[in-house]
Amino acid sequence: MNTHLLKYTLLCLSVILMIIGCAAPFRLNKPLPEIGQEHLIHQIQSHASQLETFQGRARLSVISQDGSFQGTVKILAKTPDSLWMKIEGPLGVDLAMGRFDREQLLLYIPMENIAYIGFMDEMGKIPPLSFDVHVPDMLLGALGLLIPPNNADSSILSVSSDNKNYILQIADGEQIWIEPKGPVVSRWEQRNGEDEVLWSWEGEDFKNNKGLRLPQIIRLTTYYPRQRITLFYESVETNQYMESNWAEIALPESVQYVRL
Repeated sequence: MNTHLLKYTLLCLSVILMIIGCAAPFRLNKPLPEIGQEHLIHQIQSHASQLETFQGRARLSVISQDGSFQGTVKILAKTPDSLWMKIEGPLGVDLAMGRFDREQLLLYIPMENIAYIGFMDEMGKIPPLSFDVHVPDMLLGALGLLIPPNNADSSILSVSSDNKNYILQIADGEQIWIEPKGPVVSRWEQRNGEDEVLWSWEGEDFKNNKGLRLPQIIRLTTYYPRQRITLFYESVETNQYMESNWAEIALPESVQYVRL
């Protein structure tokens, strides 16, 4: 009995060692081929330009110093500059509906019957959106398709790689991680002079959607104070027909308008 047990143990050990031995070479990632800044950014732009329309539904998680929130959000968008969203709370109660473009925004809060109107850079003035948002492009950031600044912009200092991603170093302490497949931006962050992260945008679990690589999880984090917004996409449709009135928000006659 002991002899059989010993043989079985040795056999299992041999198999494990073989697996480890065979797997070891695959853990050694080959260095990424060198690539110029202009060519890399052109490839990212070319990939992102395939997106014309976006229709998604996601679970929404917000964590801040004031507490936490769990809900769902529906997002419709037409690139390059138009986005509509609706946030629902428990039991499907409408909490907010918004329409955004590159410059202006309209956000309606049904429970307060208030519609906020202003410019995109004034979003932080809206009480329900006290979250200190930092992201290079909120519209494309919500869809998971951030694009680095054009190479003609002298803010790009260098391009390197860590064997898995290309890394763009930008002025003002910003860094961008780019996955070669796509290619797509998977992380964008800014650090201060003490090398502390101030804010970060992260895309995770990229899936192919009609030739587009889009993240299923998007995280936007600020660290001072520490706050986080996370989107967990449950469904995404791209480049589908959308009605001409897709971004309309029906407001009651009694609505109170607040200009930011």
